[in-house]
Amino acid sequence: MDVEYYKNLPKKRMAAGALILNDRDEILIVKPKYKDYWSIAGGVIEKDESPRSACIREVEEELGLSLNECKMLGVDYTTDVPEKGESLQFIFYGGKLSVEEIGKIQVNANELEEYKFVSIDEALLLLSDRLKKRLPKCLAALKDSRWLVYLENGV
Repeated sequence: MDVEYYKNLPKKRMAAGALILNDRDEILIVKPKYKDYWSIAGGVIEKDESPRSACIREVEEELGLSLNECKMLGVDYTTDVPEKGESLQFIFYGGKLSVEEIGKIQVNANELEEYKFVSIDEALLLLSDRLKKRLPKCLAALKDSRWLVYLENGV
């Protein structure tokens, strides 16, 4: 095995997020302290961590929730962005929260300003341009029970 070959392969950033709903099919969005837009719960996948494990960990860290469900819903390859590089963005379905589960949410004040449940139309006004493209396609996959949509730059 050529160790140098593997050391020199391109590196890609990876992140994982959870599409979480309430009983009215509203989407849980979060306002990170370090971004000027809203997002879904999630974050960067760490070294030697699977995308699913990262999603579960990030939801726990940001909202104090243990996901009962975490199924792969979609992945979006994003081309090179200046100073960030290219990336893979994984979206998992985190399930539908009951009123009781929503009541247990504890926002990590070090990471988030707040959270709220909103309609897809309202979410699309608040999310990043890239997530605005990705989210409707993931919702369609969930509705159609496809469970996986592959995208490139949200398309």
